[in-house]
Amino acid sequence: MGQRNHDAFEPETDATATTETDDLLAVLANADRRFVLAHLSQRETPPSLAPLAAALSARSDDLTREDAQIALHHAHLPKLENAGLVKYDDTVELTERADESLALLDQL
Repeated sequence: MGQRNHDAFEPETDATATTETDDLLAVLANADRRFVLAHLSQRETPPSLAPLAAALSARSDDLTREDAQIALHHAHLPKLENAGLVKYDDTVELTERADESLALLDQL
């Protein structure tokens, strides 16, 4: 039997676009980060860290509010911010890129 050539099915892209896509998918691979984006998209006003941590901990029996706040501050929000998906200062806000990423997730 002949060997399949999967490269023929890959769209032509430049290396930068591929790296950016891989980085974005790596950030979105985490369920807690996807929850944060979905939660923020449903809010009228951007929350501060404490209410966001409360929402994150409420969805898991294994995550206390304090642990959620630590994970958000030290891991999830910095990764989302580095990916250009949120702005994080006193409050956490979605960026335009986050809207595009949420639309992409809806298609999957």
